[in-house]
Amino acid sequence: MKILSSPAHRQKKVELMQPCNTEYPGFMYDTSIRETNSIIKCGRCQKMFVLQQVPNSNLVMLVVQADCDCSRQYAPITLAPREVKYNATVKCNRMKSQKIRRRPESCHAYHPHENAKDCGGACGIAVSLTLYFICLATSLALH
Repeated sequence: MKILSSPAHRQKKVELMQPCNTEYPGFMYDTSIRETNSIIKCGRCQKMFVLQQVPNSNLVMLVVQADCDCSRQYAPITLAPREVKYNATVKCNRMKSQKIRRRPESCHAYHPHENAKDCGGACGIAVSLTLYFICLATSLALH
């Protein structure tokens, strides 16, 4: 007896898994430095910058003096991703160690540095009587 397999029962072709990693050119930031400033010399002018870590986050604030053009001396840094190519050994180890991404098991809606009293205040609008009387007095004085 010969059993014919329908198209629905055929096994799907399993594609060979490939690690697909990209890297973005940028800056390396030393987390032990909380704040720093320096001067970059650009031909006839110099540009000052200040770098400061934003507390309780993984962000940094960078303030740069904009009146000096350094584009002739330094190439622009683009954030175009580049694919990382691996040799066979590294590729195999990456595939073994790479975990499948999935959602977290629970929701973490609280942080110890968060002040709950600051939340939800945008829905209530209140008139400042002091500001109202200042505006009223100013408008009466102008007329």
